[in-house]
Amino acid sequence: MKTVLLGNGGRPGVLETVKRLTPQLKKRLKIETIDLTGQVDLSSSDAELAIVFGGDGSLLRSIHQLGRRQIPLLPVNVGTLAFLSALMPDELIPFLDSPGFRSFTFREHILLECVLWRRRSDLVDDGTYVSEEVLSRENEHGEVPIAHKMVVNEVVIQGGPPFEILNVELAVDGLTVATYHGDGLIVSTPTGSTAHNLSSGGPILRRDLNAVVVSPISPHSLSYRPVVDSADRLYELRVVNRPVFVVVDGDSDLTMLPGDRVEIRKAPFAARLIRIPGKNYYKTLREKLGWSDQPRAQRDSARRGGK
Repeated sequence: MKTVLLGNGGRPGVLETVKRLTPQLKKRLKIETIDLTGQVDLSSSDAELAIVFGGDGSLLRSIHQLGRRQIPLLPVNVGTLAFLSALMPDELIPFLDSPGFRSFTFREHILLECVLWRRRSDLVDDGTYVSEEVLSRENEHGEVPIAHKMVVNEVVIQGGPPFEILNVELAVDGLTVATYHGDGLIVSTPTGSTAHNLSSGGPILRRDLNAVVVSPISPHSLSYRPVVDSADRLYELRVVNRPVFVVVDGDSDLTMLPGDRVEIRKAPFAARLIRIPGKNYYKTLREKLGWSDQPRAQRDSARRGGK
């Protein structure tokens, strides 16, 4: 099987793990590429499998490297808190030798696409360079798509200095939902629900759900609550009072101006993570979030030897 080995070589333990396991991997797989920089474009690769060493951040970066050509991913946890990496390094070779690998199945994780639209008339004022090819895609509202991003975890609308309350308008399928007043808004996939969304008080979504969650960040009203809706809908965001950052999977190179519109919809392709026998969703949550099968009093008593 043609395979690429990916990961973050700057992360402690990744380089050493890849060096240690590569000789054994070459006996079982046809290694096409080893990239521990995250810089190689794999969207046209003919590989059939990607083994990713690191944590969730490394996996997220690898999905972006694959672009529209998503192949099965086998994450190997070389890190701390990794919700998506079920295998530990010492479990990799036994798994590759097992019947479970020879007949593996994968779980699809939805991805989103985020487009930043700007009125063509506003491009003159802000000095943004846009190619003739992009200008040719002007829509009936006089808007031009100046940025197009794939989304694995989330899209976050947030401000910078001077820090002040943002007014973020949300519409779903063209219908107005609300104008959120606060520090920003998160539109998250189920995969990203345990990332920024979770830390902002949003719900955890099972990763195979065809849904997104919209979570306000530090809302200025107790009535604002996270909303879960279908991933098959069109989500549109506007900010009316000031320029803000559009942060896609932690990358904040996009600036949204008043009058701009962010359009978010489900991508026509999905990430594919290999299922590991014996690993399950709730076991992962228990282990990663410190959920216990025992009441705290019983755990404390057990540690004290029942005294």
